[in-house]
Amino acid sequence: MRLHGPGHRLALVRRTISIAAVAIAGLLAVSAAAGPMGGGPSLTQDDIARSHAAVTRLNEGRSIGAVERWRNPESRNAGEVILVRSFTARGMPCHTIRYVIRYHSQPATPKRLELNWCQLPAKGWKIVELKG
Repeated sequence: MRLHGPGHRLALVRRTISIAAVAIAGLLAVSAAAGPMGGGPSLTQDDIARSHAAVTRLNEGRSIGAVERWRNPESRNAGEVILVRSFTARGMPCHTIRYVIRYHSQPATPKRLELNWCQLPAKGWKIVELKG
Protein backbone atom coordinates (compact mmCIF):
# COMPACT_ATOMS: atom_id res chain seq x y z
CA MET A 1 0.00 0.00 0.00
CA ARG A 2 1.39 3.38 -0.96
CA LEU A 3 -0.41 6.63 -0.15
CA HIS A 4 0.83 10.10 -1.03
CA GLY A 5 0.52 13.66 0.24
CA PRO A 6 1.91 15.65 3.15
CA GLY A 7 -1.40 15.52 5.00
CA HIS A 8 -1.24 11.73 5.20
CA ARG A 9 2.17 11.75 6.83
CA LEU A 10 1.28 14.51 9.31
CA ALA A 11 -1.94 12.75 10.32
CA LEU A 12 0.01 9.52 10.77
CA VAL A 13 2.58 11.20 13.00
CA ARG A 14 -0.16 12.80 15.12
CA ARG A 15 -1.90 9.46 15.63
CA THR A 16 1.27 7.49 16.32
CA ILE A 17 1.64 8.35 19.99
CA SER A 18 -2.02 7.73 20.75
CA ILE A 19 -2.05 4.43 18.80
CA ALA A 20 1.03 3.16 20.63
CA ALA A 21 -0.47 4.20 23.95
CA VAL A 22 -3.77 2.49 23.09
CA ALA A 23 -2.01 -0.73 22.03
CA ILE A 24 0.06 -0.90 25.20
CA ALA A 25 -2.87 0.20 27.35
CA GLY A 26 -4.96 -2.49 25.66
CA LEU A 27 -2.43 -5.17 26.57
CA LEU A 28 -2.36 -3.88 30.14
CA ALA A 29 -6.15 -3.55 30.36
CA VAL A 30 -6.76 -7.07 29.11
CA SER A 31 -4.07 -8.26 31.46
CA ALA A 32 -5.46 -6.32 34.43
CA ALA A 33 -9.04 -7.42 33.78
CA ALA A 34 -7.96 -11.04 33.83
CA GLY A 35 -5.25 -10.49 36.41
CA PRO A 36 -4.87 -11.46 40.05
CA MET A 37 -8.25 -10.07 41.16
CA GLY A 38 -10.01 -12.02 38.40
CA GLY A 39 -7.83 -15.09 38.86
CA GLY A 40 -6.49 -14.95 35.28
CA PRO A 41 -3.09 -14.18 33.80
CA SER A 42 -1.50 -10.73 33.73
CA LEU A 43 1.34 -8.87 32.02
CA THR A 44 3.75 -6.67 33.91
CA GLN A 45 5.35 -3.46 32.67
CA ASP A 46 8.59 -5.45 32.44
CA ASP A 47 6.87 -8.08 30.23
CA ILE A 48 5.80 -5.32 27.84
CA ALA A 49 9.29 -3.77 27.87
CA ARG A 50 10.85 -7.16 27.01
CA SER A 51 8.34 -7.66 24.20
CA HIS A 52 9.11 -4.19 22.84
CA ALA A 53 12.86 -4.92 22.94
CA ALA A 54 12.22 -8.07 20.88
CA VAL A 55 10.28 -6.01 18.30
CA THR A 56 13.14 -3.52 18.16
CA ARG A 57 15.51 -6.35 17.22
CA LEU A 58 13.11 -7.44 14.43
CA ASN A 59 12.90 -3.92 13.03
CA GLU A 60 16.69 -3.79 12.62
CA GLY A 61 16.65 -5.39 9.17
CA ARG A 62 15.54 -8.95 9.85
CA SER A 63 13.92 -11.17 7.20
CA ILE A 64 10.25 -12.07 6.89
CA GLY A 65 9.56 -14.99 9.21
CA ALA A 66 12.26 -13.98 11.71
CA VAL A 67 11.34 -14.70 15.33
CA GLU A 68 12.54 -13.01 18.50
CA ARG A 69 11.66 -14.49 21.86
CA TRP A 70 11.39 -12.88 25.26
CA ARG A 71 11.02 -14.27 28.78
CA ASN A 72 10.57 -12.62 32.15
CA PRO A 73 11.98 -14.74 34.99
CA GLU A 74 10.09 -12.71 37.59
CA SER A 75 6.56 -12.96 36.14
CA ARG A 76 7.38 -16.24 34.33
CA ASN A 77 5.49 -14.92 31.30
CA ALA A 78 7.09 -15.33 27.90
CA GLY A 79 6.38 -14.77 24.27
CA GLU A 80 7.63 -14.27 20.80
CA VAL A 81 7.28 -11.70 18.07
CA ILE A 82 7.36 -12.65 14.41
CA LEU A 83 8.06 -10.42 11.41
CA VAL A 84 5.07 -11.31 9.21
CA ARG A 85 5.23 -8.71 6.45
CA SER A 86 7.38 -5.87 5.17
CA PHE A 87 5.81 -3.09 3.08
CA THR A 88 5.77 0.63 2.33
CA ALA A 89 2.95 2.89 3.48
CA ARG A 90 2.83 6.65 3.03
CA GLY A 91 6.42 6.55 1.85
CA MET A 92 7.70 4.86 5.01
CA PRO A 93 9.07 1.34 5.56
CA CYS A 94 6.62 -0.70 7.63
CA HIS A 95 6.36 -4.16 9.20
CA THR A 96 3.49 -6.26 10.47
CA ILE A 97 4.51 -7.94 13.71
CA ARG A 98 2.64 -10.90 15.23
CA TYR A 99 2.79 -11.15 19.02
CA VAL A 100 2.34 -14.48 20.78
CA ILE A 101 2.09 -14.14 24.56
CA ARG A 102 2.31 -17.13 26.88
CA TYR A 103 1.21 -16.56 30.45
CA HIS A 104 2.91 -18.86 32.94
CA SER A 105 -0.49 -19.82 34.39
CA GLN A 106 -1.94 -20.74 30.97
CA PRO A 107 0.92 -21.86 28.70
CA ALA A 108 -1.35 -23.96 26.48
CA THR A 109 -3.52 -20.98 25.46
CA PRO A 110 -1.26 -18.22 24.13
CA LYS A 111 -2.75 -14.83 23.20
CA ARG A 112 -2.11 -13.54 19.67
CA LEU A 113 -2.10 -10.00 18.29
CA GLU A 114 -0.82 -8.34 15.08
CA LEU A 115 0.32 -4.70 14.96
CA ASN A 116 1.82 -2.55 12.21
CA TRP A 117 5.04 -0.68 12.89
CA CYS A 118 6.38 2.05 10.57
CA GLN A 119 9.66 3.92 10.63
CA LEU A 120 8.68 7.56 11.05
CA PRO A 121 11.12 10.26 9.95
CA ALA A 122 13.28 11.35 12.91
CA LYS A 123 11.08 9.34 15.34
CA GLY A 124 12.13 5.75 14.72
CA TRP A 125 9.84 2.72 14.62
CA LYS A 126 6.36 3.27 16.06
CA ILE A 127 3.08 1.37 16.18
CA VAL A 128 0.74 2.94 13.63
CA GLU A 129 -2.82 2.64 12.45
CA LEU A 130 -2.99 2.29 8.68
CA LYS A 131 -6.29 3.00 7.01
CA GLY A 132 -6.82 2.66 3.25
